[in-house]
Amino acid sequence: MRNSQLFWSVLLIGLGLGFLLHNFNLVSEDLFSLWPLIVIGAGAWISAEAVRRRGRGLAGGVVVLALGAFWLLENYGRVRGPMFLPVLLIALGAGLLLQNLLSGRAG
Repeated sequence: MRNSQLFWSVLLIGLGLGFLLHNFNLVSEDLFSLWPLIVIGAGAWISAEAVRRRGRGLAGGVVVLALGAFWLLENYGRVRGPMFLPVLLIALGAGLLLQNLLSGRAG
């Protein structure tokens, strides 16, 4: 099994267990509101791998980072649901731009 497959397998199992424990009220609400940090970490990992590959896949990493940040801010009442689509579109555009700049295809 490749390292990336192992990473995603463990991440998905961990997220699933976290949500399940929350549904059974075994995890405090304060701790559970931090779950987007896992998504932010995954986005950072994807982005770092993409930079190592000269930009390939960077757009996906930036989108995952932005989604994690959005969900974390939403958990603390800083953003609302209607802001989701604009944030997603901005993150996708920024990720594609950065991906092209790193790969040398801009212009």
